[in-house]
Amino acid sequence: MKSFRFRSFERYFNSMRDNRLNFFIIVLVLPWLVPLICYLMWGREYFVNIGVFLGGTAINFSLCLLAHYINQTVAVYVAKLYPDTHQSVYRVAFWFILYSVINVSILFLVLYAYDRIHLFGFVLRTERVVWSVFTLLGASLIASGLTELAYTFMQWKTNQHELQQMEQKQLQTELDLVKQQVNPHFLFNCLNSLSVLITEAPLVAEKFVDEMSKVYRYMLSVHGTNREASMVALDSELRFIRSYIYLLEIRFEKGISIVLQVDDIYLEGQIVPLTLQTLIDNAIRHNVVSAASPLHILIRTTATGQLEVRNNLQKRKVRMPFSNAGLSSIISRYKILFNQAGTIHIREDDSDFTVLLPLIHT
Repeated sequence: MKSFRFRSFERYFNSMRDNRLNFFIIVLVLPWLVPLICYLMWGREYFVNIGVFLGGTAINFSLCLLAHYINQTVAVYVAKLYPDTHQSVYRVAFWFILYSVINVSILFLVLYAYDRIHLFGFVLRTERVVWSVFTLLGASLIASGLTELAYTFMQWKTNQHELQQMEQKQLQTELDLVKQQVNPHFLFNCLNSLSVLITEAPLVAEKFVDEMSKVYRYMLSVHGTNREASMVALDSELRFIRSYIYLLEIRFEKGISIVLQVDDIYLEGQIVPLTLQTLIDNAIRHNVVSAASPLHILIRTTATGQLEVRNNLQKRKVRMPFSNAGLSSIISRYKILFNQAGTIHIREDDSDFTVLLPLIHT
């Protein structure tokens, strides 16, 4: 999130340099800053002599624009260092310090150069330098406030855009999950297995039908029109997944092995419904499943109260792209429902693929 916000801020600042922020600086700061600095440098001569007025204003205005450009360049790095909303004080303080150092440094260089060449009769005087420094410090403080306003506005726009994207993704996810309730491929495979069992093992076929009905009853209950909540107890999800595992073991026979190792103390933890089914389907979708190379899936609770789903890696030669109904859908739903509390961790090494899910306790 932080890296996304900084990239957005940088893009926004790049577009703003020649638009809104420059407009605010030019309208609110430079109209009084440039004449005041010129007056402190040349005194009454600035307003009396038209040559000094035009030449001094043009030169100092150009130098102020240069200082402003440098200020906005370093402002991006301060935003990267303190990107969060609650860090406004740090941002403003650092912006003020940096702006002051840059502006005062440029002022000293300019005054030294003016004095050396006696530009428009300029003579370096201590009291004028002191007043010029205080003037630039005030301008730096105002510029820091304007920069913070621009950054806060950018954060608000970014948050609104992210919220809109999440809502759209949630709607798409819900649609995909509704479609997944009666997955035609899964149903077709189940019916094929059932047709074989009816002839070869009638008793197994009867149990197969019972488990299949439990699977579809659960799918309809958690995503039907009468659903009560967006979460279910881990105990309910496990009862469903045992029936689902039975159907998969009948279908793949020795090609798949799914083991459940869940401590009873975590059974009341809450989980997004159909999460385990989605992760199992994801493993089957992306790995070879055969009697010669069986797919091993372990579902267990960890000592820290998380749910771990791990499978051995034996990737298909033809890679299958992720879809919203797969792993990315789970990540999106947990993020929408629980923000940072619902962070999902994914690990992959040479031999295993692991997903760590939080168990939500309410």
